[in-house]
Amino acid sequence: MRAIDREAKRSQARRVAYERSAQKIALLEEAADAADEYQQMIDQLVGAHRIAFRPVDWEAKAQCEPLPMPERTSVTEEAARRAAGGYHPNWFDRTFGLARGKVARLESAVAHAVIHDEAMHRAECGKVRAVNDGIELARKLIALDRDAVAKVVNEQSGLGDLPFCVEALDLWFGENRQVIARVDGLDLEDMPTQSVTLLQSGKASVKPLSPAKIQELHRANICASALRVAVELLKVVPVPMVEVVMETDLLDPATGHIEPKPVLSVKVSRQAIATLALERTEAPAVVERLGGEMDWNSRRGFAAIADGCVA
Repeated sequence: MRAIDREAKRSQARRVAYERSAQKIALLEEAADAADEYQQMIDQLVGAHRIAFRPVDWEAKAQCEPLPMPERTSVTEEAARRAAGGYHPNWFDRTFGLARGKVARLESAVAHAVIHDEAMHRAECGKVRAVNDGIELARKLIALDRDAVAKVVNEQSGLGDLPFCVEALDLWFGENRQVIARVDGLDLEDMPTQSVTLLQSGKASVKPLSPAKIQELHRANICASALRVAVELLKVVPVPMVEVVMETDLLDPATGHIEPKPVLSVKVSRQAIATLALERTEAPAVVERLGGEMDWNSRRGFAAIADGCVA
């Protein structure tokens, strides 16, 4: 009995050790996941602008001639009718009554051939219409037709799928092919207040961020969002330059209310973006290089700038 008791105790000890090991591994994995998720969030907050600039060549598309609509053909139907007309029952078919069934199948094949030819014609017409619609869209975009611009921004830009970047966007059209984007950016309260790092021990270290660091994150996010909006617009809208005005909620000392205010205005040209390696840049440095207007310091964060960018 004692031997059995000792073996049971050893089994229990092994089971407890295994469970503790499993719990430790799970905690380490959770810590690593938490650190990765935090870093991904930071990358999205401050690195939204780090994408390649590959604009659509609307000029080339606009110069294409529309395609003529294809004529309907009856190639399949004619082949089926030839097969039906060329059928002559042989002795075997006549003797065993197979001729009627074969004739019915040949007639059915003709009917299906008609449907097939019609479907092929509709498909070809659809392809031609798509090409011609693309040419027409390109020509409208070159003319800066507002409905066409709205369509292409909604359907072909990545502005609708930007996490931690843009909450709302309005487009304004000025003279000389000027496009102004007024963007509702993230607020200071949307920034993380803690950091999560993975220690050498495998544990997660969670520490509060200093107010200055939170303000720096907010500045980087506003700048990165402005650049990303500019890049997305210049990719799909054939204009030489866009102006981006970023707004965020600020306390108005005069009223004591929190209201959206413009905090950054930057003009981004197609030529400038093409020369910048955005994938390896910090957004505030790029905005400064482009001559962006911004009133910010690490103590108080953003202050409102003059609201004269949009008529």
